[in-house]
Amino acid sequence: MRHFFPALKASHAFLDNAGGTQVPQCVIDAVLTCYTDSFGQRGGAYPASERAGAIIQRAHDVVGTFVNATDRGTCIIGSSSTSLLHLIASAYADALKSGEIAPHRNKIIVSALGHEANVHPWTRLATRGFEIVMWEPRVSREGRDMTARLCMDSLRELLDDRTLLVVFPECSNIIGQREDSIAITKLAHAKGARVVVDAVASAPHRLPDVTMGDFDWLVYSTYKVFGPHAAALYGSFDAFKPLTGPNHWFIPRESLPYKFELGGVSHESAAGIGALDTYMRQFIGADGTRDSRGVFTEAFRKIEAIEGELLECLLGKLRADDRVSVIGDPHVGPDRIAIVSFTVKGRTSESVARELSERGMGVKRGDFYSRRLIERLGIPVDDGVVRISLAHYNTREEIERLKIS
Repeated sequence: MRHFFPALKASHAFLDNAGGTQVPQCVIDAVLTCYTDSFGQRGGAYPASERAGAIIQRAHDVVGTFVNATDRGTCIIGSSSTSLLHLIASAYADALKSGEIAPHRNKIIVSALGHEANVHPWTRLATRGFEIVMWEPRVSREGRDMTARLCMDSLRELLDDRTLLVVFPECSNIIGQREDSIAITKLAHAKGARVVVDAVASAPHRLPDVTMGDFDWLVYSTYKVFGPHAAALYGSFDAFKPLTGPNHWFIPRESLPYKFELGGVSHESAAGIGALDTYMRQFIGADGTRDSRGVFTEAFRKIEAIEGELLECLLGKLRADDRVSVIGDPHVGPDRIAIVSFTVKGRTSESVARELSERGMGVKRGDFYSRRLIERLGIPVDDGVVRISLAHYNTREEIERLKIS
Protein backbone atom coordinates (compact mmCIF):
# COMPACT_ATOMS: atom_id res chain seq x y z
CA MET A 1 0.00 0.00 0.00
CA ARG A 2 3.03 2.30 0.27
CA HIS A 3 2.70 3.33 -3.37
CA PHE A 4 -0.51 5.19 -2.47
CA PHE A 5 1.51 7.65 -0.32
CA PRO A 6 3.85 9.99 -2.23
CA ALA A 7 5.70 11.13 0.91
CA LEU A 8 6.94 7.59 1.59
CA LYS A 9 9.47 7.99 -1.20
CA ALA A 10 11.58 9.90 1.35
CA SER A 11 14.66 8.22 2.74
CA HIS A 12 13.63 8.65 6.36
CA ALA A 13 10.91 6.62 8.08
CA PHE A 14 7.75 8.38 9.26
CA LEU A 15 7.40 7.06 12.81
CA ASP A 16 5.55 9.93 14.46
CA ASN A 17 2.16 8.91 13.11
CA ALA A 18 0.36 9.61 16.38
CA GLY A 19 1.21 13.23 15.69
CA GLY A 20 -0.17 13.01 12.15
CA THR A 21 -0.22 10.42 9.38
CA GLN A 22 0.82 10.85 5.77
CA VAL A 23 -1.88 11.27 3.13
CA PRO A 24 -2.51 9.09 0.07
CA GLN A 25 -2.51 10.50 -3.46
CA CYS A 26 -6.31 10.35 -3.68
CA VAL A 27 -6.59 12.84 -0.80
CA ILE A 28 -4.12 15.17 -2.51
CA ASP A 29 -6.05 14.83 -5.76
CA ALA A 30 -9.37 15.59 -4.03
CA VAL A 31 -8.01 18.79 -2.51
CA LEU A 32 -6.51 19.87 -5.86
CA THR A 33 -9.80 19.19 -7.63
CA CYS A 34 -11.63 21.24 -5.03
CA TYR A 35 -9.42 24.23 -5.83
CA THR A 36 -9.48 23.82 -9.59
CA ASP A 37 -13.01 22.59 -10.26
CA SER A 38 -15.29 23.25 -7.28
CA PHE A 39 -14.06 26.42 -5.62
CA GLY A 40 -17.36 28.23 -5.21
CA GLN A 41 -19.49 29.38 -2.33
CA ARG A 42 -22.35 27.17 -1.21
CA GLY A 43 -25.96 28.08 -1.78
CA GLY A 44 -25.78 29.16 -5.41
CA ALA A 45 -27.35 27.64 -8.49
CA TYR A 46 -24.15 27.69 -10.55
CA PRO A 47 -22.10 24.49 -11.03
CA ALA A 48 -19.08 25.30 -8.83
CA SER A 49 -21.37 26.23 -5.95
CA GLU A 50 -23.32 23.01 -6.28
CA ARG A 51 -20.11 20.98 -6.39
CA ALA A 52 -18.81 22.77 -3.30
CA GLY A 53 -21.99 21.87 -1.44
CA ALA A 54 -21.62 18.25 -2.53
CA ILE A 55 -18.03 18.15 -1.28
CA ILE A 56 -19.04 19.33 2.19
CA GLN A 57 -21.99 16.95 2.32
CA ARG A 58 -19.74 14.05 1.34
CA ALA A 59 -17.30 14.92 4.12
CA HIS A 60 -20.09 14.80 6.70
CA ASP A 61 -21.38 11.53 5.25
CA VAL A 62 -17.93 9.90 5.30
CA VAL A 63 -17.28 11.01 8.89
CA GLY A 64 -20.71 9.72 9.92
CA THR A 65 -19.98 6.37 8.30
CA PHE A 66 -16.49 6.21 9.80
CA VAL A 67 -17.83 6.56 13.36
CA ASN A 68 -21.03 4.62 12.55
CA ALA A 69 -23.35 7.45 13.52
CA THR A 70 -26.25 5.99 11.45
CA ASP A 71 -29.30 8.10 12.38
CA ARG A 72 -28.58 8.62 16.09
CA GLY A 73 -26.52 11.81 15.86
CA THR A 74 -24.54 14.22 13.73
CA CYS A 75 -20.91 15.23 13.22
CA ILE A 76 -19.27 18.65 13.36
CA ILE A 77 -16.17 19.31 11.28
CA GLY A 78 -13.65 21.84 12.56
CA SER A 79 -10.01 22.86 12.53
CA SER A 80 -8.84 20.59 15.37
CA SER A 81 -10.05 18.33 18.16
CA THR A 82 -8.94 20.97 20.67
CA SER A 83 -11.06 23.69 19.07
CA LEU A 84 -14.12 21.43 18.76
CA LEU A 85 -13.95 20.40 22.42
CA HIS A 86 -13.57 24.01 23.54
CA LEU A 87 -16.63 24.79 21.42
CA ILE A 88 -18.77 22.13 23.10
CA ALA A 89 -17.46 22.91 26.58
CA SER A 90 -18.41 26.56 26.13
CA ALA A 91 -21.87 25.52 24.94
CA TYR A 92 -22.31 23.49 28.13
CA ALA A 93 -21.39 26.54 30.21
CA ASP A 94 -23.98 28.61 28.34
CA ALA A 95 -26.57 25.86 28.88
CA LEU A 96 -25.95 25.78 32.63
CA LYS A 97 -26.31 29.56 32.86
CA SER A 98 -29.51 29.60 30.78
CA GLY A 99 -31.14 26.77 32.73
CA GLU A 100 -31.09 24.25 29.89
CA ILE A 101 -29.09 22.06 32.28
CA ALA A 102 -30.38 21.47 35.81
CA PRO A 103 -28.26 23.52 38.25
CA HIS A 104 -27.43 20.49 40.40
CA ARG A 105 -25.95 18.69 37.36
CA ASN A 106 -22.75 20.69 37.41
CA LYS A 107 -20.08 18.07 38.14
CA ILE A 108 -17.65 17.07 35.41
CA ILE A 109 -15.26 14.15 35.89
CA VAL A 110 -12.13 14.55 33.77
CA SER A 111 -9.47 11.89 33.25
CA ALA A 112 -5.88 12.98 33.83
CA LEU A 113 -4.81 10.15 31.49
CA GLY A 114 -5.77 12.15 28.44
CA HIS A 115 -4.32 14.61 25.97
CA GLU A 116 -4.84 18.20 27.07
CA ALA A 117 -7.26 18.73 24.18
CA ASN A 118 -9.89 16.84 26.21
CA VAL A 119 -8.79 18.14 29.62
CA HIS A 120 -8.30 21.90 29.53
CA PRO A 121 -11.62 22.75 27.78
CA TRP A 122 -13.35 21.19 30.79
CA THR A 123 -11.08 22.25 33.67
CA ARG A 124 -11.47 25.90 32.65
CA LEU A 125 -15.23 25.57 33.31
CA ALA A 126 -14.40 25.67 37.02
CA THR A 127 -14.82 29.46 36.71
CA ARG A 128 -18.22 29.10 35.03
CA GLY A 129 -20.23 27.27 37.66
CA PHE A 130 -18.95 23.70 37.33
CA GLU A 131 -17.19 21.45 39.82
CA ILE A 132 -14.29 19.74 38.07
CA VAL A 133 -13.10 16.44 39.55
CA MET A 134 -9.95 14.76 38.24
CA TRP A 135 -10.14 11.03 37.59
CA GLU A 136 -6.62 9.93 38.36
CA PRO A 137 -5.05 7.04 36.44
CA ARG A 138 -3.70 4.02 38.28
CA VAL A 139 0.06 3.91 37.81
CA SER A 140 1.76 0.53 38.11
CA ARG A 141 5.24 -0.90 37.55
CA GLU A 142 6.41 -4.31 36.37
CA GLY A 143 10.16 -4.70 36.40
CA ARG A 144 11.70 -1.81 34.51
CA ASP A 145 8.46 -0.99 32.68
CA MET A 146 5.53 1.08 33.87
CA THR A 147 2.02 1.94 32.75
CA ALA A 148 -1.07 3.91 33.71
CA ARG A 149 -4.68 2.87 33.19
CA LEU A 150 -8.16 4.09 33.97
CA CYS A 151 -9.62 2.48 37.08
CA MET A 152 -13.32 1.62 37.14
CA ASP A 153 -13.42 1.44 40.94
CA SER A 154 -12.09 4.98 41.14
CA LEU A 155 -14.78 6.14 38.73
CA ARG A 156 -17.51 4.50 40.79
CA GLU A 157 -16.34 6.48 43.81
CA LEU A 158 -16.47 9.74 41.88
CA LEU A 159 -19.83 9.28 40.17
CA ASP A 160 -22.98 10.59 41.79
CA ASP A 161 -26.34 12.09 40.80
CA ARG A 162 -24.70 15.48 40.25
CA THR A 163 -22.40 14.21 37.51
CA LEU A 164 -23.07 15.78 34.12
CA LEU A 165 -20.14 14.45 32.08
CA VAL A 166 -17.37 11.86 32.24
CA VAL A 167 -14.50 12.93 30.00
CA PHE A 168 -11.81 10.41 29.06
CA PRO A 169 -9.51 9.09 26.31
CA GLU A 170 -10.28 5.81 24.59
CA CYS A 171 -6.52 5.42 24.32
CA SER A 172 -3.71 7.49 25.81
CA ASN A 173 -1.32 8.89 23.22
CA ILE A 174 1.51 7.96 25.61
CA ILE A 175 0.42 4.55 26.96
CA GLY A 176 -0.99 3.10 23.73
CA GLN A 177 -3.54 0.87 25.44
CA ARG A 178 -7.22 1.00 24.53
CA GLU A 179 -9.49 1.45 27.54
CA ASP A 180 -12.89 -0.20 28.02
CA SER A 181 -14.86 2.80 26.79
CA ILE A 182 -18.10 0.82 26.56
CA ALA A 183 -17.95 -0.22 30.23
CA ILE A 184 -17.11 3.35 31.26
CA THR A 185 -20.07 4.65 29.26
CA LYS A 186 -22.48 2.16 30.84
CA LEU A 187 -21.31 3.18 34.30
CA ALA A 188 -21.73 6.89 33.52
CA HIS A 189 -25.15 6.40 31.94
CA ALA A 190 -26.35 4.51 35.01
CA LYS A 191 -25.90 7.77 36.93
CA GLY A 192 -27.53 9.88 34.25
CA ALA A 193 -24.22 11.31 33.05
CA ARG A 194 -22.96 11.60 29.48
CA VAL A 195 -19.51 10.73 28.15
CA VAL A 196 -17.01 12.66 26.04
CA VAL A 197 -14.69 10.15 24.37
CA ASP A 198 -11.35 11.25 22.95
CA ALA A 199 -10.66 8.78 20.14
CA VAL A 200 -7.80 10.74 18.58
CA ALA A 201 -5.15 8.14 19.47
CA SER A 202 -7.32 5.09 18.80
CA ALA A 203 -9.16 6.05 15.58
CA PRO A 204 -6.18 5.53 13.24
CA HIS A 205 -5.87 1.93 14.49
CA ARG A 206 -9.35 0.76 15.56
CA LEU A 207 -12.53 1.68 13.70
CA PRO A 208 -14.79 3.84 15.93
CA ASP A 209 -18.36 2.71 16.58
CA VAL A 210 -20.48 5.22 18.47
CA THR A 211 -23.62 3.12 18.04
CA MET A 212 -22.15 -0.02 19.60
CA GLY A 213 -20.52 2.05 22.35
CA ASP A 214 -23.65 4.18 22.93
CA PHE A 215 -21.34 7.21 23.15
CA ASP A 216 -22.73 10.70 23.58
CA TRP A 217 -19.71 12.55 22.20
CA LEU A 218 -16.65 11.27 20.33
CA VAL A 219 -13.87 13.31 18.77
CA TYR A 220 -11.00 12.39 16.44
CA SER A 221 -8.48 14.20 14.25
CA THR A 222 -8.79 13.59 10.52
CA TYR A 223 -5.10 14.41 9.98
CA LYS A 224 -4.22 11.38 12.07
CA VAL A 225 -6.42 9.18 9.87
CA PHE A 226 -4.75 9.79 6.48
CA GLY A 227 -6.51 13.09 5.84
CA PRO A 228 -6.13 16.88 6.03
CA HIS A 229 -5.38 18.91 9.15
CA ALA A 230 -8.90 19.04 10.57
CA ALA A 231 -11.08 17.17 13.07
CA ALA A 232 -14.58 15.84 13.58
CA LEU A 233 -16.81 15.63 16.63
CA TYR A 234 -19.78 13.27 16.81
CA GLY A 235 -22.67 14.08 19.13
CA SER A 236 -25.90 12.18 19.65
CA PHE A 237 -29.10 14.12 19.06
CA ASP A 238 -29.92 13.79 22.77
CA ALA A 239 -26.52 15.18 23.73
CA PHE A 240 -27.02 18.18 21.45
CA LYS A 241 -30.51 19.00 22.82
CA PRO A 242 -29.59 21.33 25.70
CA LEU A 243 -26.84 23.09 23.74
CA THR A 244 -26.99 26.05 21.41
CA GLY A 245 -24.27 26.45 18.81
CA PRO A 246 -22.44 29.77 18.58
CA ASN A 247 -22.97 30.36 14.86
CA HIS A 248 -24.97 33.44 13.78
CA TRP A 249 -28.05 34.22 15.86
CA PHE A 250 -30.45 33.89 12.92
CA ILE A 251 -29.34 30.32 12.14
CA PRO A 252 -31.93 28.04 13.80
CA ARG A 253 -30.75 26.19 16.88
CA GLU A 254 -31.88 22.91 15.31
CA SER A 255 -29.74 23.46 12.21
CA LEU A 256 -27.14 20.78 12.88
CA PRO A 257 -24.25 20.64 12.34
CA TYR A 258 -24.19 24.13 10.78
CA LYS A 259 -25.08 25.89 14.03
CA PHE A 260 -21.75 24.66 15.46
CA GLU A 261 -19.59 25.15 12.35
CA LEU A 262 -18.49 28.75 12.71
CA GLY A 263 -17.91 30.34 9.34
CA GLY A 264 -18.67 27.06 7.64
CA VAL A 265 -16.42 24.11 6.93
CA SER A 266 -13.10 24.48 5.12
CA HIS A 267 -13.92 23.32 1.60
CA GLU A 268 -10.47 21.92 0.85
CA SER A 269 -10.42 20.06 4.17
CA ALA A 270 -13.85 18.62 3.41
CA ALA A 271 -12.58 17.39 0.05
CA GLY A 272 -9.67 15.59 1.72
CA ILE A 273 -11.86 14.13 4.46
CA GLY A 274 -14.30 12.74 1.91
CA ALA A 275 -11.44 11.01 0.10
CA LEU A 276 -10.89 8.68 3.06
CA ASP A 277 -13.59 6.48 1.57
CA THR A 278 -11.68 6.43 -1.71
CA TYR A 279 -8.45 5.37 -0.03
CA MET A 280 -10.09 2.63 2.02
CA ARG A 281 -11.49 1.15 -1.20
CA GLN A 282 -8.10 1.35 -2.90
CA PHE A 283 -6.44 -0.23 0.13
CA ILE A 284 -8.60 -3.37 0.09
CA GLY A 285 -9.38 -3.39 -3.64
CA ALA A 286 -13.11 -2.71 -3.24
CA ASP A 287 -15.18 -1.21 -6.01
CA GLY A 288 -17.82 1.46 -5.70
CA THR A 289 -20.66 -0.98 -5.13
CA ARG A 290 -19.53 -2.02 -1.64
CA ASP A 291 -21.20 -0.20 1.25
CA SER A 292 -18.81 2.21 2.91
CA ARG A 293 -19.13 0.90 6.46
CA GLY A 294 -18.32 -2.59 5.25
CA VAL A 295 -15.29 -1.23 3.40
CA PHE A 296 -14.08 0.57 6.54
CA THR A 297 -14.58 -2.55 8.63
CA GLU A 298 -12.57 -4.77 6.31
CA ALA A 299 -9.84 -2.16 5.88
CA PHE A 300 -9.37 -1.72 9.61
CA ARG A 301 -9.20 -5.45 10.20
CA LYS A 302 -6.34 -5.47 7.72
CA ILE A 303 -4.73 -2.44 9.37
CA GLU A 304 -4.90 -4.09 12.79
CA ALA A 305 -3.24 -7.26 11.49
CA ILE A 306 -0.42 -5.38 9.74
CA GLU A 307 0.25 -3.12 12.69
CA GLY A 308 0.18 -6.03 15.13
CA GLU A 309 3.14 -7.65 13.37
CA LEU A 310 5.05 -4.36 13.23
CA LEU A 311 4.31 -3.69 16.89
CA GLU A 312 5.63 -7.13 17.90
CA CYS A 313 8.86 -6.36 16.07
CA LEU A 314 9.21 -2.94 17.71
CA LEU A 315 8.45 -4.11 21.24
CA GLY A 316 10.81 -7.06 20.78
CA LYS A 317 13.70 -4.75 19.94
CA LEU A 318 12.96 -2.53 22.92
CA ARG A 319 12.61 -5.46 25.34
CA ALA A 320 16.01 -6.75 24.19
CA ASP A 321 17.72 -3.62 25.57
CA ASP A 322 17.78 -3.78 29.37
CA ARG A 323 18.30 -0.01 29.57
CA VAL A 324 14.89 0.65 28.03
CA SER A 325 11.75 1.19 30.10
CA VAL A 326 8.56 0.85 28.06
CA ILE A 327 5.75 3.18 29.15
CA GLY A 328 2.76 0.90 28.59
CA ASP A 329 2.28 -2.82 28.05
CA PRO A 330 5.54 -4.23 26.61
CA HIS A 331 3.62 -7.06 24.90
CA VAL A 332 1.19 -7.15 21.99
CA GLY A 333 -2.46 -7.78 22.82
CA PRO A 334 -5.88 -7.12 21.27
CA ASP A 335 -6.10 -3.69 22.89
CA ARG A 336 -2.44 -2.71 22.44
CA ILE A 337 -2.28 0.16 19.97
CA ALA A 338 0.81 0.76 17.82
CA ILE A 339 1.97 3.70 19.94
CA VAL A 340 5.08 2.98 22.01
CA SER A 341 6.68 5.39 24.47
CA PHE A 342 9.90 4.67 26.33
CA THR A 343 12.83 6.10 28.25
CA VAL A 344 16.44 4.92 28.28
CA LYS A 345 18.45 4.65 31.51
CA GLY A 346 21.41 7.00 31.53
CA ARG A 347 20.17 8.94 28.48
CA THR A 348 17.92 11.92 28.03
CA SER A 349 14.94 11.41 25.78
CA GLU A 350 16.10 14.40 23.77
CA SER A 351 19.45 12.76 23.01
CA VAL A 352 17.84 9.43 22.10
CA ALA A 353 15.31 11.06 19.75
CA ARG A 354 18.11 13.03 18.10
CA GLU A 355 20.21 9.90 17.62
CA LEU A 356 17.32 7.96 16.11
CA SER A 357 16.52 10.85 13.80
CA GLU A 358 20.12 10.78 12.59
CA ARG A 359 19.58 7.08 11.81
CA GLY A 360 16.69 7.97 9.51
CA MET A 361 13.86 7.42 12.01
CA GLY A 362 11.39 10.29 12.13
CA VAL A 363 10.56 10.28 15.84
CA LYS A 364 10.12 12.89 18.55
CA ARG A 365 10.29 13.17 22.31
CA GLY A 366 8.33 15.24 24.83
CA ASP A 367 5.07 15.18 26.76
CA PHE A 368 2.97 15.14 23.56
CA TYR A 369 0.41 17.42 25.22
CA SER A 370 -0.26 14.80 27.92
CA ARG A 371 1.74 16.70 30.52
CA ARG A 372 -0.50 15.76 33.44
CA LEU A 373 0.10 12.08 32.71
CA ILE A 374 3.86 12.56 32.33
CA GLU A 375 3.89 14.27 35.74
CA ARG A 376 1.94 11.42 37.34
CA LEU A 377 4.37 8.90 35.86
CA GLY A 378 7.19 10.75 37.58
CA ILE A 379 8.96 11.56 34.32
CA PRO A 380 10.61 15.01 33.97
CA VAL A 381 8.25 17.04 31.80
CA ASP A 382 11.05 19.10 30.27
CA ASP A 383 12.47 15.93 28.67
CA GLY A 384 9.50 13.57 28.48
CA VAL A 385 9.49 10.25 26.65
CA VAL A 386 10.61 9.03 23.25
CA ARG A 387 7.61 7.95 21.19
CA ILE A 388 7.46 5.71 18.14
CA SER A 389 4.01 5.44 16.61
CA LEU A 390 3.33 3.16 13.67
CA ALA A 391 0.91 3.17 10.77
CA HIS A 392 0.04 0.32 8.42
CA TYR A 393 2.38 1.76 5.77
CA ASN A 394 5.48 1.33 7.94
CA THR A 395 7.81 -1.64 7.42
CA ARG A 396 9.96 -4.01 9.45
CA GLU A 397 13.00 -2.62 7.66
CA GLU A 398 12.24 0.82 9.07
CA ILE A 399 11.92 -0.60 12.58
CA GLU A 400 15.24 -2.42 12.19
CA ARG A 401 16.92 0.99 12.21
CA LEU A 402 16.18 1.15 15.95
CA LYS A 403 19.62 1.06 17.51
CA ILE A 404 20.44 3.05 20.64
CA SER A 405 24.10 3.51 21.46
